[in-house]
Amino acid sequence: MGRLQSSVGLITGTNITGTVDQLIAISGQSRDRLVSRTETLQQQQQSIAELTASVIGVQLAGQRLASSSSFQSKSGASSNEEALSVQAGNDAKPATHVVRTIQTAATHAVSSRQRFDSAETELGFTGQLKINPSGGFIDSSAELSKLNDGRGVQSGTVRFTDRSGASAEVDFANARTIDDVLQAINDAEVDIQATTENGAIKLVDKSGSTLSNLKVEQLGDAETAADLGLWGIDDASSSVSGLELELPAGVSSLRGTNLSELGGGNGIGPLGNLDIELSDGSSASLDLSSATTTSEIIDTIEAAGLSLIVKYNDAKNGLQIRDVSGGAGNLQISSSDDTASDLGLAADTPDDIVVGKNLSRQTVTTDTLLADMNQGAGVKGSFKITDSTGAVSAINITGSAITTVGGLVDAINDLNIGVTASINDAGDGIAIVDTASGSDPLTIVDTGTGTAAKSLGIAGTATTQDVGGSSVSALVGTQAGVIDVESTDSLSAIVDKINSDGRYGTASIQTNDDGTFSLRVRSNKGGEAGKLAINTTGFGLDLQTESRGRDAMIAVSTDEGLERFIQSSDGVFDVDGAGARSDLITSSSLLSEQTGGASSGSFTITDSAGVTSAVNIKVEGIETIGGLVEAINNLGIGVSASINEAGTGISIVDTAGGDETMTVTDVGNGIAAKALGIAGEASEKTIGGEKVNALVGPGTESTSDDSSGLVFTLKELSDSPITITVAEDTSNIEVAAKTFVDQYNKLMDKVDSLTFFNADTNEVGLMFGSSETQRIRTNFSRMLSGSINGAGELRSIGQVGISFDDKGRLSLDKSKLNEALSENRQQVEAFFTTEDTGLAQRIDDIADRIAGVDGGLLLTRSETITTQIERNGTQIDSMNSRLERERERLLTQFYATETAISKLQSNGTAIDQIQRIEIPS
Repeated sequence: MGRLQSSVGLITGTNITGTVDQLIAISGQSRDRLVSRTETLQQQQQSIAELTASVIGVQLAGQRLASSSSFQSKSGASSNEEALSVQAGNDAKPATHVVRTIQTAATHAVSSRQRFDSAETELGFTGQLKINPSGGFIDSSAELSKLNDGRGVQSGTVRFTDRSGASAEVDFANARTIDDVLQAINDAEVDIQATTENGAIKLVDKSGSTLSNLKVEQLGDAETAADLGLWGIDDASSSVSGLELELPAGVSSLRGTNLSELGGGNGIGPLGNLDIELSDGSSASLDLSSATTTSEIIDTIEAAGLSLIVKYNDAKNGLQIRDVSGGAGNLQISSSDDTASDLGLAADTPDDIVVGKNLSRQTVTTDTLLADMNQGAGVKGSFKITDSTGAVSAINITGSAITTVGGLVDAINDLNIGVTASINDAGDGIAIVDTASGSDPLTIVDTGTGTAAKSLGIAGTATTQDVGGSSVSALVGTQAGVIDVESTDSLSAIVDKINSDGRYGTASIQTNDDGTFSLRVRSNKGGEAGKLAINTTGFGLDLQTESRGRDAMIAVSTDEGLERFIQSSDGVFDVDGAGARSDLITSSSLLSEQTGGASSGSFTITDSAGVTSAVNIKVEGIETIGGLVEAINNLGIGVSASINEAGTGISIVDTAGGDETMTVTDVGNGIAAKALGIAGEASEKTIGGEKVNALVGPGTESTSDDSSGLVFTLKELSDSPITITVAEDTSNIEVAAKTFVDQYNKLMDKVDSLTFFNADTNEVGLMFGSSETQRIRTNFSRMLSGSINGAGELRSIGQVGISFDDKGRLSLDKSKLNEALSENRQQVEAFFTTEDTGLAQRIDDIADRIAGVDGGLLLTRSETITTQIERNGTQIDSMNSRLERERERLLTQFYATETAISKLQSNGTAIDQIQRIEIPS
């Protein structure tokens, strides 16, 4: 049982604790000196850490000087930044480019002129809406750049003189196609009409005079007239044809489409007379028997002199005639043979416009590549065919290395079951006819994860159809997106059906100024390649093209050289590559060409109803954007994937309508979703005019930002040429040199603060007199003030604008640095970057010796201090233990003394109380 003890002696009144503390303090003086020394060591160690950081700062600044990219950096300046911006990468060549902006890019969009009071009311329409990808148009015009065996047509100015003697100079600088050439001539202030005939340009004098010959003269040194086949024309004739022009492979006419390519490739005709009677009673019978192209049909009708306008229909796959005579009768178009019906123009109508039917230009042949179908999405996978007797066989397109439509047709015909494959009558797909004569229907089903049959439009069960003039049981595919419209469908329902198909366009409801609603369809693909032809059968929507898909175009002359034309689907041009460069993607775009990490890995998608599924890109063999979109759409959960409206990435829209938030999450080490910009939680976005919850790519990185060449971005057209100047950029080198100077000066400031001596107060820095700080100062200053040999012609830092001031600090003369760069950029680069002997390497070597992790001076010193601190700590702990024991001993002694004195006092008191015993005498 313990006893109470007081810090003050109860007997003697002595301050026991205070006395013991003083005694222990005297005994602990050696410990306190050791603690003080340890604290100094810790401060020194912190100072060494700061020194190490400063040395590494100089080292990193030196490494920045060694970056070759700093010396390869280019700057680009545009004289009209609002119209055309420039990005100059490291590989861009210093030059002056003069740019003419010709046209901006456009994405194909179609809307209905017909308006509806409600988007939800049943329309009563029955029929089909077909969305045809580019390739079915009949308004072709040969590109000048591809004529004359690829030599093209040189830009220049040509003088045209009609037979009255009037002349005009026509500049063909902006002409890109034969139509552009004809337009330029026909717009000139001379009575000459330009057209084409038999593969040549034909000039027709309209002046009615014979005072002069019909003449064509080349101005300047260009060979424009010769390239157009018009060189040397000087004839006393009312019409002259130039030389026949050499067409590129795959092009059959200068303008329009050969009639032999229509009717699905079976051709139309032979044509005879086309009889036209306008509403005012005027009429003409036009002989079309010699016409070989659609443009020649239009030319013949125009030449009749009737009050009409003839042109291609809005879809550009048929003809259109408009009566502008203003009469009260009907517009009648007929013929004694099949000419009017073959052209899709037969009519007897009070309307003033006859819109011709689709003339079915063939878009699919036996040579068509499967990879090019579906607007570039391609056809992949395998499918199973079961004929009407139950015989089964299969086609594996990838495994059998089938690459063309012809190869696929042959493979199907070689299956030894009761089916026959061929190009369909419309020339836009293949037809599979059952020849087994069994009792069951012919069926075709995709197998595995493939969608080949669906992509070809042949998946399903055969029905009785007319193929080749015979009624047969068949499945007839088409490359068009076919939307079946029923009488109960509303405008919203038609939009949903188009978006459900989704191959070529995205539909939306357009709200008009008067509160009515219209249908709008926008191509999924930007530029020329995204053009669409949209037709309806069984009902009409009076469709009009809001914007026709076209590529942006500029003409570039570099250092006063010849002009070259460059096209781009989105207005971004890779000028150094002399070709179109675009961040737009298509279904056929390879995942491996997207931002790094998009071509492998897996990710999960959870819709708003909480249903989760996954896509594994590598395992499922997904290689393209289109393949990934299909894989997502085939997951069977409430999401819909497509290429986004801008054509720059993937869009995933939640369709589940649940209460949760749709999420996309990368799995394992994969970063595919992140790379494509679709990782994370969905948010509200406006797509197709509607607010939806979606995740929309692209990823955060852009290839245009990383381009190493020269990239122009066209924002708007400019009336005057724009000058782009690309020059060597010294800013990065200046920044690197300035950073090195600043880091060196910071290091020296740090050294001074640690090694100072104040004679007045005898104060010294923590590392005053240390060998480490002396080594830092000596090694760097000696190297920088000495000669740098073996790194080119330059020998000192002074030659590149770096020098010491009177305080031993560095300064940078930017003017001198830029002068050295201007005189010999390569020698400056060599001075800084030469391996082993360049300034940057020398800095790196010194820094490694001083602050390196392998035996660096400062690290070694820090380790030594750490060892000393640990040793001191052990000693301090031991001394503290000894002092604590001594404290206990002293306290015990003091308390024992108090006890002894207390006993003595007690004994004295007892003695004093003893009474004398008196013995009676």
